[in-house]
Amino acid sequence: MDHHLLSRILSGEANQEEKGIFYRGLSETKSDEALFYDIKSLWIRASMQNDSMDVDAEYNLFLNRIKQPTQKSTYSIGKQVMKYAAIILFMLCIGGLSGYFISGWDIKNNGSGMQKFSALKGSVSIVELADGTKIWLNSGSQLTYREDPKGKQRLAKLTGEAFFEVTHNENFPFLVKAGKLTIRDLGTTFNIKAYCRDNLIEISLLPGKAELLNSNGNTLTALHPGESAIYSTDTEKFEIRQITDNVLSAWREGKFVIRDQRLEDIFNELSRWYDVEFRFENQKFKDYRYTGNIKKTTTVQHILKMLRLTTHFNYRIIEKPSEPDVIIIY
Repeated sequence: MDHHLLSRILSGEANQEEKGIFYRGLSETKSDEALFYDIKSLWIRASMQNDSMDVDAEYNLFLNRIKQPTQKSTYSIGKQVMKYAAIILFMLCIGGLSGYFISGWDIKNNGSGMQKFSALKGSVSIVELADGTKIWLNSGSQLTYREDPKGKQRLAKLTGEAFFEVTHNENFPFLVKAGKLTIRDLGTTFNIKAYCRDNLIEISLLPGKAELLNSNGNTLTALHPGESAIYSTDTEKFEIRQITDNVLSAWREGKFVIRDQRLEDIFNELSRWYDVEFRFENQKFKDYRYTGNIKKTTTVQHILKMLRLTTHFNYRIIEKPSEPDVIIIY
């Protein structure tokens, strides 16, 4: 593996041509393929908010997982191992110790005060605004933010999923637009899930209070701690449910928490994290339901094997070097 190209693949900076070269080379050498997924697993763990992460321990664990070379090739493979280990150690030092995957998010300022943040596929990003507000962005999410001094408002727009710990200011309210809805902070910690391909927007509140407004600025409902409002973009109606803290915190802690979810919805979550596409040849499997917890460091192939134990579906993977792989369910 080319270590420069590897770092560009992991950081999401590689273009389509570079991805094609990298994955074609990877498919030709099983040892490199296994090594790459070890590196990617460690890179994902470094992207999680985990203050207790022991970098030295993770580094040593990575080294121990690499197969010991034979006597004949000790020198050449040993140099290769140290090269990749050095890359990982560097990534951990700049990413893991600071609590998030540094290269996993991007920030742009267009000169008008508008800032844009994004989280790469397979990463969780943390943004801290100047007012102290903290925002976690889930895989494949985008957030724009600006302050409006004249209107005395802080305005954000979300596509994807984000968790907000808002620094409340009664004279300078914080509003988040997600689809046709606007969420107004009233001293709040809340989670918003609003991916474009989903037909639902889910707003879940922990401490505090929040108001949900329509596109005209009229209040639709108010949320109280422990409540989740699920808005259907098709029917434009709400359903209020009770939620638990651990479900909301799971994605920020590197877990998929599945609670009586349809297989199609589970695969939507997996596709956003692993950057793969799922297709159903047998439509009946879409509505099968599951409950369980899965670590995000688990490979998608292993998750499929676990899920099919109860459903008995089959799958095949179509590898596409320069595009997301396609997984067919039949």
